[in-house]
Amino acid sequence: MRYAGLGLAIGLLAVSNANVTAQRQTPGSQIVVLGCGAHRHAPAEYHPWIDPYGYWHYGAAYFPYWDGFLDVSYKNEAGNIATEVDWGLVARGSLVAVAKDVGRFSPGVTIDHEFVVSREVFPTGTEFPYCAVLRVRYADGTSWENPSPPEP
Repeated sequence: MRYAGLGLAIGLLAVSNANVTAQRQTPGSQIVVLGCGAHRHAPAEYHPWIDPYGYWHYGAAYFPYWDGFLDVSYKNEAGNIATEVDWGLVARGSLVAVAKDVGRFSPGVTIDHEFVVSREVFPTGTEFPYCAVLRVRYADGTSWENPSPPEP
């Protein structure tokens, strides 16, 4: 009987982890979202970050801890190198923030980036927020645009 409660706790933990790790995907984008989340940092925390225009910033002196952050982990599953991925954070059923990732994202490689977004996205509400792919540009000059982007 003592271990019955432990089994239930492990089962609930497994279910809650499945909900956290299961990510909503954008059909047709060939970008697989592995993780997506909005959060804030404390004043003493800092790391490199990307502004809404896709530019990298470094150093503690310029870290905007007062703003919100969007962290996205993803893979390019297209047969071509992606050079730009435009993201939308969807919360409460609406597009609440956008971010642009610029670089050379090879197929099959996991990308983990964090973007500054407005602190106005908080609270994100009771519905699980997700990251929608809005557009992908490729090294060969082609691009894909979301045919049904989320509404602001």
